Amino acid sequence: MRGSIVVGNARESVDAVAYIAGCEKLDWLRSIDPLADHVVGLGDFRAGLEETVLLYRRDSIPRVILSGAGSEDEWIGHAERLRVAVAAAVRRARRLKNVKRLGIVVEESLVEKAAGEGAGRAWAIEQALVAADMANYAYSLHGQGEKPHVLAEVRLEPGDGEVLEAARAVAEGVRLARDVANAPANIMNPEGLEQAARELASRLGLGIRVLHREELESLGMGGILAVGGGSDVEPRLIILEYRGGGKRVAVVGKAVAFDAGGLDLKPPQAMLEMKYDKSGGAAALGIVAAVARLRLPVDLVALIPTVENMPSGRSYKPLDVIKMYNGVTVEIGNTDAEGRLIMADALAYAAERYKPDIMLDLATLTGAAVVALGNHAAALMSNNEELASRLEKAAWRAG
Repeated sequence: MRGSIVVGNARESVDAVAYIAGCEKLDWLRSIDPLADHVVGLGDFRAGLEETVLLYRRDSIPRVILSGAGSEDEWIGHAERLRVAVAAAVRRARRLKNVKRLGIVVEESLVEKAAGEGAGRAWAIEQALVAADMANYAYSLHGQGEKPHVLAEVRLEPGDGEVLEAARAVAEGVRLARDVANAPANIMNPEGLEQAARELASRLGLGIRVLHREELESLGMGGILAVGGGSDVEPRLIILEYRGGGKRVAVVGKAVAFDAGGLDLKPPQAMLEMKYDKSGGAAALGIVAAVARLRLPVDLVALIPTVENMPSGRSYKPLDVIKMYNGVTVEIGNTDAEGRLIMADALAYAAERYKPDIMLDLATLTGAAVVALGNHAAALMSNNEELASRLEKAAWRAG
């Protein structure tokens, strides 16, 4: 089941209403609801970041959720305070199986402070809507069994229709990326990824081209062919194009649909997360979906090299020497260092064929990034300091 995000009166025809405020606005909470007044007066709710409390009343809206946005000096900034508090309210509501529709009322000064950090009030409301949708996401495994509870509707106050459409476009891109990344490898293999890309292209009017084995061989894409050679599912390079005018941007996303490590086989425990080695390609699909829905003035091309890195009699081997698309020869030290090989072919092809003004690559490239940064940040490297700075600022704004 997929829930929807809407805007409008959050205190009408809902099963629960959530009030979002920071520590500095406890008086506002006390003024809007007698139950909120009581629990704040007792000191049992102080509006700390992600703090929530559930209250019951005999009314047309029987449940009230208070969700804290922390204090004004939170290091994460006001926009993130808003996103975190909205998401916490949605997650609290999802724990209640009888809640289908949730209304969210955000205290006005929090919206205004968030607006000051970004592109204005509409942007701040859009952030709250996307946060609500992301918190209401659940990936349902194929087959039977109890499904995660998802709210049928989350309604935000304040908001308007134009902001809602922008939020839905971004949320759709995020959902697509999550769905592709979460899908099992026997379903979202290279063939499944191609099908997902073709469905997206058909729905949004995108250009699409898929290079299969014969064309990959003709072009000399030795990296993609070597890594994908051990699988019964053939490798491919998926190319999606959106033409909105303006600068040309290339996004290259790594999509190893399953990474067993090749002949340098991973230990069993490490394989349990290897369906997620296609997350870079999943993100590239999500970016194209959002950009196309938003009709942004940019020419965007997404290249997604997709393979399975499997052991077999056809697998590439340690100390093999392979020739890449750009003519460089590479000696293989470890078949589990496969991502750089497929990305190198795709990046070289993108640079030569499309000559982009900006080229970004997205990849679950190495566990060393987690060793260095933990789970708190993603690694970012660039040969252009200005671009790196802009990307970092955009990441902070997006949350």
